[in-house]
Amino acid sequence: MRMTKRTVRRPALWIFLWLITVIPAVPGCTKTQQVLTHEPTAPQQSLEGRWDLKSYGPASSQTPVLPDAPVFVVFTPEGGISGSGGCNRYVGGWGFVEGDRNLLRIWRTGSTKMACEVPLMTQEHRYLEELGRVSGYSTDGGELRLSHLLTFSPSASSCSRALT
Repeated sequence: MRMTKRTVRRPALWIFLWLITVIPAVPGCTKTQQVLTHEPTAPQQSLEGRWDLKSYGPASSQTPVLPDAPVFVVFTPEGGISGSGGCNRYVGGWGFVEGDRNLLRIWRTGSTKMACEVPLMTQEHRYLEELGRVSGYSTDGGELRLSHLLTFSPSASSCSRALT
């Protein structure tokens, strides 16, 4: 049998097609799916509405938000979030992990890419980094704490939220 370009390409094509079909399916076999819901079981303060960031960092060394740089998050009943990191706007989603309604997940799907002065960009980077790591929340005295690192107060525009 004479080797031509066509006979060499055919097995390579089949191998390529097999690889692009099988390889993406393999990691999916090992992933654990988390089901997210939006209804907390305990009668806690609602997350829905706008929350303004007051401070960030560990409880022992909270850093206050820079003045004139509003940082906030808005939780929607449909599971969406939007907000501002002080310089850029962002959007994403949120939900409670089914089976343990104290476990909150937040994910960011997009943001604007404007540049601001270094202190503001540093604050925004730390805020968005911690927002993406959120695994829980608590409410105390009308404040919202996300993973014990981000402290929010209800926005004046959404004070109609029921406090417990």
